[in-house]
Amino acid sequence: MIRSYSGGVEPLRRPEHLSADEPWLARRKAGALAAAIGVVAFIVVAVVAGGLGTTPDWRVSVPGFALTAIAALASIARREPGAYPLWVAGLGMAAVSLVLGWFLLVAIVVAVTVVVILILHALM
Repeated sequence: MIRSYSGGVEPLRRPEHLSADEPWLARRKAGALAAAIGVVAFIVVAVVAGGLGTTPDWRVSVPGFALTAIAALASIARREPGAYPLWVAGLGMAAVSLVLGWFLLVAIVVAVTVVVILILHALM
């Protein structure tokens, strides 16, 4: 119980995010859809891509990004509370699928650089 300044006692109320009957993900349908579409777009482009450094086919990667962007915009328009990590992750995965070959090559260079730095740090 919390005492108010007027001397009366106000009962504690349960926070709104804890009082909802729906599960957390069910209240963020468009955000979850954006995350799922982004992951699927990334997987499809990674499977369809020819080699490690090749540019993905735009006929496959751009529609996946567009669908993810539409679902992210729907989440923003619906003002889903706390859904931004979902649609940002989905949009990021779909955006990476646009430049998958470049992304993988840069990731490999960064990983090798980190390993070399750790080895040199341990030796010196």
